[in-house]
This record gives sequence, structure tokens and C-alpha cells, in this order.
Amino acid sequence: MTVPDGAQLSEDGKYWWDGADWQPVPTDGGGDAPQQGQLSDDGQWQWDGSQWQPADGAGGGNGGGGGGGDLAGALAGVGIQISADAADAGYIQQVAEHVNSWYSGLDENSRTIVDTLTAQGADTLLADPEVGVVAEGDPLITAFASNTMTLNESLQATNQALEQTTAV
Repeated sequence: MTVPDGAQLSEDGKYWWDGADWQPVPTDGGGDAPQQGQLSDDGQWQWDGSQWQPADGAGGGNGGGGGGGDLAGALAGVGIQISADAADAGYIQQVAEHVNSWYSGLDENSRTIVDTLTAQGADTLLADPEVGVVAEGDPLITAFASNTMTLNESLQATNQALEQTTAV
């Protein structure tokens, strides 16, 4: 099993969180865990020592070339406030898919509890090490916590914003 880009890793980098359990990071083919500053094979992600982050120098950024600024505006239009710097479409899509996969795996009662808590701004619980769905301080989850939407509504709004910006 390969480690998905953006997956939360243990402090030692030897395990990744699949939303339910810690899984060992495969060491075949690539050797040891990634080194800090290492770029992913596609050049879109950089290892910060604990998780993959969007690679700043790869086509996005301040040039106004249609990346983060457009997505940040689309997200704001659906009630999710995130800075243009954090609005990397690839990263946002990956986190949204990861969180949605975790959320979809919950039973109906658990989804109701999560939605009740997240409507009250408790989305950051997803970054709690005990829960471990996303890394602490994740910009998308922090943005979710700033609105009154349920997690399900925030995920749907994020997907809508992503569709708007990729359809252009």
C-alpha cells in the first residue's frame, strides 16, 4: 500500500494515518522515509519533516496565474474563508477527498455527532492527535472551523468551489 500525498505521518515518519489505523510507511523502492525538503516524484509536494506540503515554487503563488487566488475566491463564495497562499487546488482536493473518505466510513450516528460538533466550530478536532484525520493546523480544516456549516456541508461546498475553478 502506498502512502497518499498529504497523509499524516507519525513523528518518526515510519507510520501514516489512514483515517482509522496507523499503517507502516513502505520502505521498498524508495528506501527510507522522505528527507525534509524532498520533492515528491511529480514535483507538486515537498516534505516538511512531518507531512507533505504544496511545493511553493511549482507554478502557483503570487503570479495570479489562476491558482490559489481563484480557489480562495470560489471558497469564499461558498462560505469558506482561506488565504490565497493556502488555497492550492491539488492540496485542497486531496485533503477534502481524504476527510470525505474518513467521514463516509463513519456510521450514521457518528456522522450525526461529527456534524453537530462541526456546526459549532469543532472541526479542529479532526487534527487532534487522538483523532488524527489531518495534521494539526491544516488550513482547510481551520477554515471549516470558522464557519457554521457541518463537516458534510463544508466538504460539499469545497467540492463545489473546486469544480468552479477547474471548469474554467
